[in-house]
Parts: sequence; structure tokens; C-alpha cells
Amino acid sequence: MGKGYFRFEIITKDRIGITSEILDKIYRLNINIISLEVFPKKVCVKIQDIGEKEKISLKNSLYSIGGVVTIKDIELLEYEKYERKLLAIIDSVDDGIIYINKNLKIEIFNSYCEEIFHYTKEDVLGKDVRNIIKDAPMVKLLKSGDNYDNMEVNIESNRGKSHYLTTGRPVKDDNNNNIGAVASIRDMKKAIEIANVVSTTDNGAFKEIIGNSAAIEKVKGMVRAVAKSNSTVILRGESGTGKELFAKAIYNLSGRRDKKFVPINCAALPENLIESELFGYEKGSFTGAVSTKEGLFKEAHEGTLFLDEVGELPLLLQAKLLRVLQEGTIRKIGSNKEEKVDVRIICATNKNLEDMIQKGEFREDLYYRLNVIPICIPPLRDHLEDIPILVTHFIGKLNKKLNKNILGAELEFINELLKYNWPGNVRELQNVIERAMNLCTRDLLGKDHLMIDIYEPPKVINDIDKEGELTLKEVVDMAEKEAIIKSLKKNKTFRKTAKALGVSHTTIMNKLNKYGIKRKV
Repeated sequence: MGKGYFRFEIITKDRIGITSEILDKIYRLNINIISLEVFPKKVCVKIQDIGEKEKISLKNSLYSIGGVVTIKDIELLEYEKYERKLLAIIDSVDDGIIYINKNLKIEIFNSYCEEIFHYTKEDVLGKDVRNIIKDAPMVKLLKSGDNYDNMEVNIESNRGKSHYLTTGRPVKDDNNNNIGAVASIRDMKKAIEIANVVSTTDNGAFKEIIGNSAAIEKVKGMVRAVAKSNSTVILRGESGTGKELFAKAIYNLSGRRDKKFVPINCAALPENLIESELFGYEKGSFTGAVSTKEGLFKEAHEGTLFLDEVGELPLLLQAKLLRVLQEGTIRKIGSNKEEKVDVRIICATNKNLEDMIQKGEFREDLYYRLNVIPICIPPLRDHLEDIPILVTHFIGKLNKKLNKNILGAELEFINELLKYNWPGNVRELQNVIERAMNLCTRDLLGKDHLMIDIYEPPKVINDIDKEGELTLKEVVDMAEKEAIIKSLKKNKTFRKTAKALGVSHTTIMNKLNKYGIKRKV
């Protein structure tokens, strides 16, 4: 029996008005009823605790009512049993649960919330949520009624800082009016830990890498083998092969997965900005440096820095990167102070670094520092057997983006894709699928939806024809044709191609007609 209260159950015959008579008897004894439950042939009562003599007197008075069969003491009323079970469940889940009523008063605050916000239930129950959690999203939720999912929130209170993910739902009455709001809370650190548990499995780490060909499985095997190491990895492969996806897989399988993965595309930033982005700068070190800024090396401390298109780094930056790899220290622009950093480097390039070294465009000493674990990502033309599964994946992914409901692709469509050389690799395949889906008004993609930029792939210049070596004119023509096709692929339009090759637009058009170069529709 709960301390401070007396609860009892009255079994009755089914008679109209018996509940009113029971209440009348209790009130006549000046007893205040805390709670009352009425069921067919049963009434449960909760009152302030009274002495044993008063209990006997109360029961005798109730037994005098015609139709009262038995009276017995009980531990809890039915609603209390349900409430205790519900609260026990709420306390047992591995998420914080907060419920506020329409007056913004906290009614539920489970044990997980006590850990996150450093308050006990006794501190907060009945208090205005705004006084406990400043800028709580559930306050807006109560007014708007709009759900929110996995919202990232940083708060600071008298009890410390909290960083968490929260999902909220309104509680409505029968008239669809908001009468409360409930929110689930998950500490960001624990959310990251859970995400890491998922991502450290093969399915998690490789979920964005679509394909099960021997060529792709070989690369996955290498990734698994080197992921736990702290050694530098260089991913080599043509543009569009998915080098960043493999970099993320290495990170997700590594011991640094609970720290940051910081990517930077070395080709995307102007030369004068790359240094400040990588190393940071001190206030006043140059015009516009109004405050001190940490660089990406510092941001990636104890984590992983991914240098995409590393072959595009200017020589001056190559020297500074070499120093970081050798010494493990960085120096901000405008500073004389060396700062220690612990960063794993993963880099990627589609350049021939060996040729660049010969031309003086890439430092040989940096090359050997980066080329500790080289992993070559195969071009799509070397694993064409993955095209059907890639097509299925992209259709599913793009259906959401394009608001389509395309079920798949016809065999003829797939066969056409298998004939192509794919110079743009998987990225080009995705673009082709998206283009086809935009044109498709049926359930399946067909050959008539296929648009590939350049239908005829370039031939090798030093081919030998059936009758012997090519003539000089034939060699020149083939070289000219190949140059035009390559430039057209890169520049996309005839005018830009003409400008890049240093000829007129008319000349390019005449050459296209001469060599039969067409765009496939």
C-alpha cells in the first residue's frame, strides 16, 4: 500500500444509483476522495490514509448500503497500475522522453533526460519547460502542431551544455487541438556511437558503394585490410569512379570513426585560399582576416582529412603538406607557433602523378609520402557487370528526387548501356539514368529514353588496318578526330570546343561532318 494513501475496492451488485450512495457515505464521514474509478459492479477509491479504527468504521458504513458485496484493500487503482507500467517503460528506453502539457509544464521527464540535462525529476516536474531547457523546439511544436524529426540542438543551461538530437510530436484532443507535446531526446555522442556501430559493419561502410563484381570486391577487400591502420592512403582512379565513397568507407571502418571526417577538394578552391583553409590564419594576418580561424587540419584533429584532387595542389602548398606529414605540426598563416596535429590523411587523384613529377608539377618527396598505400579504383568499363545493379540503385534513388515511380529498365536499355565505354564512369551513368527518367512516362526505361553524349568512342591512333600500316594522312585524320571528340566531351558545346582547339566554329562543324561525329539521341 502506498505511503500516505488508502485504496480499496468495492464489489457491488448491478444496481442504479449505488455509486452515488457510496460517495455520499464517504463524504458524510468528512473524507476527501483523491481518485475514483467506476466499473460495472466495481468501484475503486483512493483517499488520504486514515487510522485503523476509521477504516473499520468506513467499511461498516459502506456495508450498510444495499448491494455492496465485498470491500478489500488494494495496492493501486487500475489507472495507477497503467501509469506505473508506462513510466517504467519510458524510464527503460534508451532515449530521453519529455512530455509537456498545454501550459508548458513538464509532466514526464525520464531517467535518460536526467543524465542529459543534469536535472532530477523532482527538479523539473510541474515546472515551465522554458525555465529548464531554453529554446526547446517542443515549445514551438505545441503552438504550430508541426512534427519535427532528428533536429540537432545545442543548449546551455545553469547545469551545463547539452548537444542532442530530438524528435517531437503534438498530442491532440478529439477536436484536433494541441493539448500537449512529447519529445524524444538522444544525446549526440550516443547517437554517433550508434551510427558508428552500424557503419563499422561491411553493410554500413559499403552501403553507398554499389556493385559486387570481382573488381569492386577486390577494392573492398583492400579497404578492409588497411582501414584500421593510420597509414596514408592514396585512392587513384578516373573521374567519376567513386573515390570519395571509398575514402568514407575507410574512415567508417577505422579506429577514428568517432572523430571527424573532413573532406576538401583541392581543385575547387582558388590557389590563394587553399592554404588558409588547410592551415587556418591569425587575426590581422591579411586583409579580411578580422578574426582567428582554425584550419581543416585542426578541425580534423584525431580524425581523418580527405584531400580530393591532391594533384591540383600548388607546389608551395605541396611543400607545406610534406612538412605536416613529416613533422605532424601545422602553422597558421601569420603565426610563428607550431601546433601538433594528429590526422590520418586519405587523398585521391585522377592525375598521372608520375608524369607530373617528370614535368616538375608534383614533388617527388611528397609523392612517396602519400603513396604509402595506393588503392586503384577501377573504371566502370572494367566492371560492366555491375551496370544492372547500378541502374536499379539509381532508379530507386532518383524516383524520390524526380517524384517518379519507375519500376526498372527494359533489357534492351541495359544492353545499350553495356555497349558504351563510359569515360565519365559511374557519375556519367547516373546522369544518363536521370536523363532517361525525365523522358520516361512508362513504368520501365526503354531504349528510346537513352541519351548518351558521344556515341562513337575514339579509336587508337596506332591501329593497323587489314592491309598494313596506316598512311600519314590517315594517322593525321585519326589524331584530329580523336582530339575533337575528347575536347567535345570536355567542353560540351561546339563553340567552346572550337575555342579550346584554336579554330573557328565553322571549321569544327565541317570536321564533325567529315568524321561523322554525332551526338546520340
